[in-house]
Amino acid sequence: MKRNGQVAIYLLLVIVAVLMLALLNVDVFLAVRAKNNVENGGDAAAIAASRAQGDLINEIGRLNIEHMQAAGRGDWKACIRIEAEQRRLALTGPVYALRNASDAAKKNNLEERDDFAEILKRHVSDIRLKYAGGDGEHDPYPESYPGAWTEYASAINTICEEGLAAGPDNVEFYDADGKHLLYNRNFYNAIAGEDWCWFLFHCEGALNNYVSFTDWGPLPGAKDVVSTENSEIFSLHLKAKRGALADIFTDEELAELAKRFAVEIDPEAIAVTNLFIDPEQTWFFFDESAWGRWFDGRRLLGDEDGNDFPLVGEVKEEYNVRGCAAICRTVKSAENFTAGSRHDISWCAAAKPFGTVKDAKGREDVVTTLKYFVTPCMTDTRLVPVDAVGGENLATADYSWITHIREHLPGYIFTGPRTNGGCWYCMQLITWEQQSFHTRGMTWLKYHSGECVRPVGGTRMSGGSSHGH
Repeated sequence: MKRNGQVAIYLLLVIVAVLMLALLNVDVFLAVRAKNNVENGGDAAAIAASRAQGDLINEIGRLNIEHMQAAGRGDWKACIRIEAEQRRLALTGPVYALRNASDAAKKNNLEERDDFAEILKRHVSDIRLKYAGGDGEHDPYPESYPGAWTEYASAINTICEEGLAAGPDNVEFYDADGKHLLYNRNFYNAIAGEDWCWFLFHCEGALNNYVSFTDWGPLPGAKDVVSTENSEIFSLHLKAKRGALADIFTDEELAELAKRFAVEIDPEAIAVTNLFIDPEQTWFFFDESAWGRWFDGRRLLGDEDGNDFPLVGEVKEEYNVRGCAAICRTVKSAENFTAGSRHDISWCAAAKPFGTVKDAKGREDVVTTLKYFVTPCMTDTRLVPVDAVGGENLATADYSWITHIREHLPGYIFTGPRTNGGCWYCMQLITWEQQSFHTRGMTWLKYHSGECVRPVGGTRMSGGSSHGH
C-alpha cells in the first residue's frame, strides 16, 4: 500500500502546528512588550508629574521666604508681586506637570491617545464659559488672580493640543465632590457584581431604605466651591491665607524663622510699615485637611474603617507624610495575530513628593512642624500604592466614567435612569432602581452577613488595586 500521500498530510499538519506555535509566541511577545511599555511608561509618567509637584512646592516655599524678606524691608510692592507669582504657580504649574508626565510616557514608546485629552478639552469650555462667568465679586468660581481663568484654560488647551500619552487619574474638579455615593465607581461595581458585602460595609442604609432616584441628595455644584487657588489637575493642596504673620507665629517663632532663612529686618522700615503685622498680606500654607502624617503604623490615618493597609513593615518617618500626589493612566494596544484582533492593556501608577521640615530644635519632622507654613522642603519622589493616595473617582483618563459623571448624572437626579447610549454606569443605575435588587441584597445579608470579611488588600493579579497597581 502506498503511503506517500499520508506523509504529505502529516507534514502539512506539522507545518501548520509549527506556524500556530510561532504565531502564539509572537502574540505572547507582543503582549509582554506592550505590558512592559505601559507599566514602565505609567510609572515614569507618575514620577515625572510628582517631581514637578515637589519642585512647585519648593518654589512656592522659596517665595514665602522671599516674601518674609520683602516684609522685613517694608517693600509692599515686592510682597504683592510675590503673592501673584505664588498664585500663578499653584494654579497653572501642575497643568504643565501633565506635559512632563506625557513626555515620560512617550519616551517609553507609548503613543498619544485622543481620549486622554477629550474630557480636558471639553473642560476648557467650562472654564471659559462657567468659571469665568458671573459678576466678579459674587462669581461662583472666583479668580485666584486677575486673568487666572484665561491663563488656566489656555494652559490646559495647550497641553491637550500637544497630545497626551498619559492621562491624569486624580483630577479634582471644583464642582465635583468624590464623597457623593454616585461619584464612587465601587458603588457601580458592587451593583454589577451584586457584592452585598460591599453595601454592608459602606452604605447598608442606602440598600435597605432606597425607594427611587428622588431619594438622592443634590450633586455638588458651584455653591460648594470654597477655594480656587489650586489646579484641578495634580493639585498641590496648598492654602493661601490672608493675615498678619505675627498673628500666626509667636515672636519667638518669627525670630526662629528669620534666623533660619536669613531674613533681615530693617528697623527703620518696620517703624514706618510693619508688614509682619499687616492683615492684608497673603502667605501660602499646606492645607491641613490634605497634608500631615500619612500612616499610624500600617494604618492609613483618616481611614474611617480603621483597617491596616497591606504593607510590609512600617513607613519610614521621612516618607510618612500625606499630601499631593500624581496618579497617571497609560494604555497601549497589543495586536493578537492568532485571533486577528487588538486589545488594550492599561496601567495606573501613583507617585508623590516627600520631604521633612526641621522644628525649632533642629529635629526632622513632617510638614506640620512650622504650622503648615510652606518652605522649600521637598527632597524626594517615590512611587506609592494608588489606593493609598485616593482621588481615583475622578479620572479624566477614563472617558466613559467622566462623561457619566458630568453629563449623565445631572439628568438622572431629575428624571431618573436612562440608557444614555448604552453607558455601562447608567445601566447599573437602572438595576439600582429595581426593588427586586434591593430585596435580594437584604435577604442575602439577613442570612449571610456573618460571612463578610472586610478586605485589607486586593486579590487582583494586577496588584490589588482597581487601578492596576
